Amino acid sequence: MQPTEVISPANIELEEKQNSNLNVHKDKKKPRFRSPIRHIFKPKKDDETASSYYRLQEEKQYTDLQFKETPAKIPIHAIILATALFLIGTVMITLGALMLTGRIETQVYLFDRTWPLIVIGALVFLPGFYHLRIAYWAWKGDKNFSFADIPDLDWF
Repeated sequence: MQPTEVISPANIELEEKQNSNLNVHKDKKKPRFRSPIRHIFKPKKDDETASSYYRLQEEKQYTDLQFKETPAKIPIHAIILATALFLIGTVMITLGALMLTGRIETQVYLFDRTWPLIVIGALVFLPGFYHLRIAYWAWKGDKNFSFADIPDLDWF
């Protein structure tokens, strides 16, 4: 059973008003959407010097200073950790190699301690060497290396 709709003058007026609003919106022509990014790659014309980037034409609040890189903070804790990893890995690889060649005699079977010592030493040595190399070349001032390339330790 469907409920019957009560027709009253108020309902009729409300329905006519809604229909007239719909017709008004259909007649209006919507403006064409223009992307704010359409002129992003046009170079600025007021400067004679060629720049390495393009400025947005519509927004003038940006300056050249925002593209300058700030000097990176030296991550001392990360460099200390990299040095420790490098030294521990070097000692483990050296001990494993001496055990493998027989300079250091072990009482158990040769492969029980030497190969795990060499493998773990190599796994500890590699990240330490990698980060120390970055720190050294950044300290020397090489343009390809920066202290920002070394991950910062957040837990110190």
